[in-house]
Amino acid sequence: MAHAFVPQHLLDLAEYLKKCEISDENYDLQCIHRTIINRAYLSTYLHTEEWIINNGKFNNIREYSEKPIGYHKAICIALALLNKQQLSEIYEDFIKLRSDADYNIVRIINSEDAQKALDLAYKIQNALQ
Repeated sequence: MAHAFVPQHLLDLAEYLKKCEISDENYDLQCIHRTIINRAYLSTYLHTEEWIINNGKFNNIREYSEKPIGYHKAICIALALLNKQQLSEIYEDFIKLRSDADYNIVRIINSEDAQKALDLAYKIQNALQ
């Protein structure tokens, strides 16, 4: 599948941001932590989507569901149908973390959440090598 960029570079960027000594005097760390989660998730989404398309029977992730659903939930269904149930559950946790980071503006997102996103990204992507 062709992308306008290399999905791994998003994960590399997230990792770089996590390793940087960024001061809360100059930056809003909420923005940094949320960006780490978002970039790690998108990298993993694209990697997982490509793996499913290359290893499954459909060329569209949403075809794995019997009902019209979003692409993110469809990833979980496709993984389960491709005998990756445990990975599907891990991916579901990642969706929840990413949703909080992107949409729950009252929840405090901390460094541990950002690290969890990186850990989940590596765990999922490494399992789909």
